[in-house]
Amino acid sequence: MTVRDSSMGIRRAMIGLATVALFAFFATALPMHSQNGFGPDIVHAIVAVGMMPLMLSAMIYFTPVLTHSRAPGWPILPAPMIVLIAGSLAAGSLAWRRDLIPIAASVAILAVATVFGWMWRRAHTMLGSPHPGLYWYLLALIHLLFGLTAILLAILWPEHWAALRRFHLHVNLLGFAGMTAIGTLRVLVPTVAGYADPDARPQLHRGLYFAASGTLLIASGAGWWNWLAWPGLALWSIPLLEFALPLVGRWRKFVWGWHRASAALGISIFGYLLVLAAGALHAGGSPPSATVPLFFFAFLFPLVTGAVSYLLPVWIWPARNTPAYELVARELAHGSAARGLLFLTAGVLTFAGVVGAAWLAVATLAAYWLQAAWVFSRVFTRFRSSA
Repeated sequence: MTVRDSSMGIRRAMIGLATVALFAFFATALPMHSQNGFGPDIVHAIVAVGMMPLMLSAMIYFTPVLTHSRAPGWPILPAPMIVLIAGSLAAGSLAWRRDLIPIAASVAILAVATVFGWMWRRAHTMLGSPHPGLYWYLLALIHLLFGLTAILLAILWPEHWAALRRFHLHVNLLGFAGMTAIGTLRVLVPTVAGYADPDARPQLHRGLYFAASGTLLIASGAGWWNWLAWPGLALWSIPLLEFALPLVGRWRKFVWGWHRASAALGISIFGYLLVLAAGALHAGGSPPSATVPLFFFAFLFPLVTGAVSYLLPVWIWPARNTPAYELVARELAHGSAARGLLFLTAGVLTFAGVVGAAWLAVATLAAYWLQAAWVFSRVFTRFRSSA
């Protein structure tokens, strides 16, 4: 496989996984309007089917950039699809046959460990030092491996199931998803918003171990010792506030970029601040039925829709010099800030216990689907007729 074929394969995988993620978000958000419809199968349909394969693929996509190396080949390229299959098996097993959970977790561990080994080799064989964002990815994968291993241990020792399940939930959402997202956004937000940020590299370097250790403390607090959640929250808040507070000072970039994808991305960062606080409250005894939807609606949904709005046209037209790219990039990001605010509002209202607040997130996501379908139908019609 040539480098060009490998790069094209990554972009195609990203397009497919982004579509799967948005579909999974929409399909699984539908039953969240009722308290009975929210359960582990729904959580895993969003996280393991929608989020995890997409984020793993994003890591693979950005690693050659961060290490100034060539595009990956076998066996790295199939890893996100293997994780997607394992995630689908996990979600299905939680709904119908729980005895299949160890198989799903074991397959996911093998795929994630393979990607981790490849990224580690790239980091230690390149000339010079890799971008610090790569180490956020590596530690995010370590947290994911911790979370997957915790479920296998919970099956072996069912008397510890509740504690290990809580640890699994927090270390995956805050450790894997949170560190992957913030490590990426620290570079992606300035790029999309159109400003230079010389502080990004040193802040990523300084904040790495605060975020990693904060995640483990919050997860351990959720599982066993509740008081650990509070120092964990304090540690995670250090790099997050260092990132978020300057965005307030750059508000003009986001106001004038109301229809830029950076608006939704910026809103997702403040949504993550709420998630951290709610995660600590959950470790202290608040129910996950309120905390997990906050993570999805206030953080994950604006994050993924904002990232897809900016990156999808790049994956389809990497040269960025065609009328089709310009049209899709402009129209797909239209309404980004309003979308982000609606998702944030849905998350806060759901966390507050407002009945039916999840429908706001469902309607916003449905509107984005219709917007994307309209944009691509226009592109297909216009450029097919011109051809």
